[in-house]
Amino acid sequence: WALLSILFFVDEVRSQDKSDWCSWTGVTVNYKINDRMRLMSKTEVRTKDNISDFERFFINGGVGYKVLPKWELRGVLAYHRRSSSSKGDYNAYRYHIGSEASWKYGDFKIQWRERFQHTYLLEENELLIRSRLKFDYYIPSSMLAPYFSVETFNNVRNGSFFNSDRVRYTPGMRVKLSETYSVSAFYCRQDDGAKKSNIAGVEFFINL
Repeated sequence: WALLSILFFVDEVRSQDKSDWCSWTGVTVNYKINDRMRLMSKTEVRTKDNISDFERFFINGGVGYKVLPKWELRGVLAYHRRSSSSKGDYNAYRYHIGSEASWKYGDFKIQWRERFQHTYLLEENELLIRSRLKFDYYIPSSMLAPYFSVETFNNVRNGSFFNSDRVRYTPGMRVKLSETYSVSAFYCRQDDGAKKSNIAGVEFFINL
């Protein structure tokens, strides 16, 4: 029912909004080495132009290390294959480093993530600071966990650090299928200033 509710919400927004619709479909794998360290990898395919055209594929891999029980440092390398009407098909490479802190109060959880991201694409370099605040609610005696996050993207080079170039608002629902597997369905409203995008997404999680 939770997944059906999100799909109904997405369909209602789509019928009333003329901005572009996109889809994101991903798989994330986490491998726990010990109580402090884990390996992680994510693969994702994205579409654009009302889910009619390929936008990008990426795969990444990295490591997370808990310096404190609720504070983790992360480093990730990624390869992207992208497509655009102006540049055609091309490769992009990215690394990002950052940290995430979390606090849990009863059935509620708050996560704050800061990330420095450097992307190499064609002749260009993109440097961003990404800040995300996420709220989760774990419904008692249930496998459902609704959440909401807000993420801002700030360009390091354009001199407007406190003016976000992009903002993402993401409500979603995560379903814990077992101790190893879970799935998340979400809607994301992306605001790039003059351009607005609606994103319908599904992400599968495997925790080993």
